Amino acid sequence: MKRNAQKGFSLPELLIALLIFATLSSVAVYVLRLSIDARDQVGAADARLSAMETARAIIQDDLAQVAIRSVRDEFGAPMGPAFQGGDALANNASTDETPLMAFVRRGWKNPGWAAPRSSLQYVEYVVTENALVRRTRPYLDDARGQPAANRVLFSELMDVDAVFLLGETSGRLEWVQLWPVDGDETSIPRAVEITMETERYGALRQLFWIGDIQNGGRDNG
Repeated sequence: MKRNAQKGFSLPELLIALLIFATLSSVAVYVLRLSIDARDQVGAADARLSAMETARAIIQDDLAQVAIRSVRDEFGAPMGPAFQGGDALANNASTDETPLMAFVRRGWKNPGWAAPRSSLQYVEYVVTENALVRRTRPYLDDARGQPAANRVLFSELMDVDAVFLLGETSGRLEWVQLWPVDGDETSIPRAVEITMETERYGALRQLFWIGDIQNGGRDNG
């Protein structure tokens, strides 16, 4: 009685099968890597857009709450007009910063008036180390040693510029680079336009309209 011959893969067949398996595995790993990279890029882009929208909302909220209220420096001297923009702030800025605007805003929440302050807040916008920074402090007037809180709104900026809407002349909007104009220390621009130059997005123009200016009530602290 003859024994059935055992059948199996020859060495060349085994090597070819291993080659095909290795090729398919490499393709699968490459496709998986591409999908992971694409996911990371989409996530990073979404995070950047979210940060931009948040920063825009912060600036819009600040400018919509502008109050006509001047502040004093650490020596008790007036720091200038209620709203300052552009070169009007040059004397108050450090050498490594470019000031954009400074003003007092209403609506700083103080639940139950628990903190010893009013609901007014002094806000500065400066450009430093290629970033647009929002700077605030606990109290309106600049007491000596008072800590400042800096929040970076936009980073990796190539250039930043701000102009202020003076009004409308002959059907055309009149923008100025310095505020106030004509020495009016209580005047407020009707709008602010901020242009930021970025390597990734090019020039970004942000337009912010300023609401009706109000005084009075407990906001005057």
